[in-house]
Amino acid sequence: MTQNADVKMLLYRARLLVEEGRYDAALTLLMTMHPEDEKQRQDVTYLLGWCYVLQKRWDDALKTLTPLLAGMDMRFEVETLQERERHAMALLRLGVVAVNLSTYEDASSHFTRCLKVLHDRRVHLPVVRINARYYLAMTCLMRGLYTPALEQYSEAIRLCHYYNDETALPDIYYGLCDVYRALGDLSQAYVMGQEALRFYALRSDQQMEARMHNMLGQVSFQHGDYREAADHYTESLAMATNYNGPTMVMLNCASLAELRLAEDRLQEAKRYCHLALTSMDHTDDVHMQGRVYHVIAKVTYEESRRFSGSERKLLLEETISWYEKAKACLAKTQAYADVADVYGGWALTLEELGRAAEAFECWRAGYVMLHQSKEDVLHQGD
Repeated sequence: MTQNADVKMLLYRARLLVEEGRYDAALTLLMTMHPEDEKQRQDVTYLLGWCYVLQKRWDDALKTLTPLLAGMDMRFEVETLQERERHAMALLRLGVVAVNLSTYEDASSHFTRCLKVLHDRRVHLPVVRINARYYLAMTCLMRGLYTPALEQYSEAIRLCHYYNDETALPDIYYGLCDVYRALGDLSQAYVMGQEALRFYALRSDQQMEARMHNMLGQVSFQHGDYREAADHYTESLAMATNYNGPTMVMLNCASLAELRLAEDRLQEAKRYCHLALTSMDHTDDVHMQGRVYHVIAKVTYEESRRFSGSERKLLLEETISWYEKAKACLAKTQAYADVADVYGGWALTLEELGRAAEAFECWRAGYVMLHQSKEDVLHQGD
């Protein structure tokens, strides 16, 4: 525990050195760090790559960041001989690594800088331009900035049509489905989701089909169509089991737990929570783990409502423990919308326990989280 705390402190120090422009000092510090924790090792690698990009050491940056770019589209492996092209490509890769690590605010900054290089230096790399815009939209979505996300996704679609390149369209439609779902426009969300699903099926991309079915399940769930939601979740679960995707299995179990809870089938909800926790042992995605802990907190809270006295209090205390686990995971990300949701549920539970001062701090923290995210986007430009 102490060693992890020491590494965390050194990571903050290294990041501060990077942001102060003291790249050599940051590199010297990072080179001495060899944490045992996988997430911390990834953070060290990311900061090393960031240093190399800022120093314009393109080959070192590519070599360092490549292990964190698993699943990155091979279309990005284009010949980039000119300095300005290598600069834009490096920023795109750095941004994708930040997305993979769920540091969405960092990623937003990298993609914004990438688009600025493309614009200011007149770099003609259509694939980079499309994907930088698409990923920038995703970072807005993950931080709860739904209107800017919608604008960025729309621009990404325009670029796809302008350059006659539909490769990124299914991912853009996937993102639009999530944005419209968050905005409450469920009919449009469903249209976008079905269009994305059609593309993924044509490409036989089973992993993205599974993710899309889960998203469509969420849309159906919000619409109150529980039967269709269950169909999408179970289809996604079957696909994820087939390709051995523990993160997607975990998410679908959590989704089914929330669905059964809405249907007032508490025991089944608890069973799916247990299955989600079992799958969690096989994934290191802290963002998705945080979401699952949040669902378990909701289920535990609803169970508490069926009791009174000391039994109810014990279940409320257990609910708090799940919220603490969710917060611990999400604190390692920049998924501000999810963090704010956790604070909201946490605050309500604290209120029921009569812990008003702590509840107030949770409400305040949730507000600050979303307010700061909106302030940040106002200071970013293309």
